Amino acid sequence: MAAASTYRQIRHWLDGHLHEKVDESTRERVALLVVGIIRAKSAAPAQIASALKELGLSDAQTDSIERRVRRIENDEELEAPLYLHPLARQQLRLGKPRSLLLSIDPTTQDERVVMVSVGVWYRARTLPLAWVVWPGNEPLTGARFWQRIEKLLDVVAPLLPPGVPVTWVADRAFGTPAFTDLVTARCWHYVVRVQGQTRCQDRTGICQEVRHLVRLRKQRAKLRGWAFKKHGWREVSVVVYWGQRYDAPLCLVSDLPPRWYLILCYRRRYAIEATFRDYKHAGWQWERGQVTDLEHVKRLLVGMALATWVVLCAGTQFAAALLAQPPTGQRRTVPWYGKRSLFTLGLQRLHELLEGGCIIPLQWQLTDWDAPNWQQQVYFHHARAFVFAVHRKVSSC
Repeated sequence: MAAASTYRQIRHWLDGHLHEKVDESTRERVALLVVGIIRAKSAAPAQIASALKELGLSDAQTDSIERRVRRIENDEELEAPLYLHPLARQQLRLGKPRSLLLSIDPTTQDERVVMVSVGVWYRARTLPLAWVVWPGNEPLTGARFWQRIEKLLDVVAPLLPPGVPVTWVADRAFGTPAFTDLVTARCWHYVVRVQGQTRCQDRTGICQEVRHLVRLRKQRAKLRGWAFKKHGWREVSVVVYWGQRYDAPLCLVSDLPPRWYLILCYRRRYAIEATFRDYKHAGWQWERGQVTDLEHVKRLLVGMALATWVVLCAGTQFAAALLAQPPTGQRRTVPWYGKRSLFTLGLQRLHELLEGGCIIPLQWQLTDWDAPNWQQQVYFHHARAFVFAVHRKVSSC
């Protein structure tokens, strides 16, 4: 049976990464949770139960399966350090990336829950590493915001391969020394967006708001100097760019040299927003789910993160097979699969496997860590062949 075979492959892979403290019965329940989320394209227990029943992975009735899913959510030991972090740590080492780009960004679950998430950039998506959540629409109690962020960074640090350069990208909420000091203290780099009124000072002593480094659209400026006057000057690079379609300049600060590639580096931050869309809409329908209790949400997020890693592994394998096909040299546009994300491709492949549409062994290694985003990779794959084909025709004439 195709579904059972695919389930066994996924469970075997998860088994190889889960912490030794996790017992056999819990391993089975977590694997069923992950497969159910993928098949249902939903994190709602009722949808997960219906999907598992449809796949024939349980002989129980749907309502009984749903109760089983909810018992998983009640398991206080279902935490990222036991289930996700061993997997992420090993995969990051096996991938042997030359550098890592980490994003940190907040999101909400329909205003009920606030989540600040950290993910590692991978071909226009982010792989979830760690997160912190608290109730929305009410004042913080206990640890303050930056204390929570500091603890989150402490969780991420041991997951990263030693000796690999790390750069953090973040939006304006993190464009402050309260964040950048935490990053540099751990010998990491950063590229963060700041408010336009943030003051900077160049080497000649001229002090002004960063937005005033450019005056018109399509202008850009860079300098090495100091920023954050109100919080005490920090030596930084400042890069400002006013795009044609934007109402205000993009203002960045970084500890890296003042070069234009910092703009491209920052743009990769948008991958975490794409992953949030996968969580909320295109993938796991998080905001439409029935789980609202904060403790249950925390455990469900572990299942969603594991499902995301599984899907992107399947997408990577699918992508490798597509790129292995020699280009015809006649295509000037991106083919259909280049217009879809690795997440969408992986979800499509897993559904085909679960439904018996194809039978292949899954491969579990994330490759091409240093490649551009997936859409660019596909474009260059075909554009290069097209250019050389045109060159040959011209030469033959």
